[in-house]
Amino acid sequence: MKILSISTATSNLSVALTEDQTTLFSAEETDRRNHSEHLDPLIDKLLHQAGWQLTDINRFAVALGPGSYTGLRIGVTTVKMFASILHKDLVGLSTLEILADNFAQSDALIVSALDARNDNFFAGAYIMKNGQPVNVMADGHYHLDKLLAGIEKAAAEQGKTKVILAGTGLIERAEAIKTALPALELTFAEGDDNQVHASHLGKLALSAQTIDPDQALPRYLRRTQAEMDWHRKTGKPFGQDSDYVEEV
Repeated sequence: MKILSISTATSNLSVALTEDQTTLFSAEETDRRNHSEHLDPLIDKLLHQAGWQLTDINRFAVALGPGSYTGLRIGVTTVKMFASILHKDLVGLSTLEILADNFAQSDALIVSALDARNDNFFAGAYIMKNGQPVNVMADGHYHLDKLLAGIEKAAAEQGKTKVILAGTGLIERAEAIKTALPALELTFAEGDDNQVHASHLGKLALSAQTIDPDQALPRYLRRTQAEMDWHRKTGKPFGQDSDYVEEV
């Protein structure tokens, strides 16, 4: 199966072409503000390298979120358009699940987190089973205190003493985290292991459940400030077309 995978969820723009279990070509650029300008050229570049046409793709895969609001919309809109027009499969996966797959060979509890500012994080915890991430602490929007309590609980429930913390914002709070979790053996991921890679998305997308392109929506995990301001101003209820878990 030929899969085109895209992650625009973070500052690391990542695109990959995979065939079955093999990553054929991948490309990444770190540019927080210009994913919309760089995504299509990267896709064209990889297709040219592989000698494929867009019509050769069997399945499109995208990181649904959490992540940058604008970035998520760019990626999700792109794959929705491709899959709908070409009548091909579409798969959308959690950004945090894809990040956890960087540690597919680990037996530790893997905490995937993205800095959401002011000691808040988009985060979830995973363990690996048969080389696949399994969510054991739900992806959500957590204040650091709640996140640390959730990690402690998940580690106890899964019988894990080793914990890998990956993503953004955690290493800067390493001392506070170590103090709060003294019974756990903590490892803070480094370098590329803190990035969301489309090549891992392509691997996971091979066996993931497909979704209707019309039903594919970003998973922001919290409402935008603009929505909150609109709600306060108008008093109207929020719509039913997005997947949120809480207001902040």
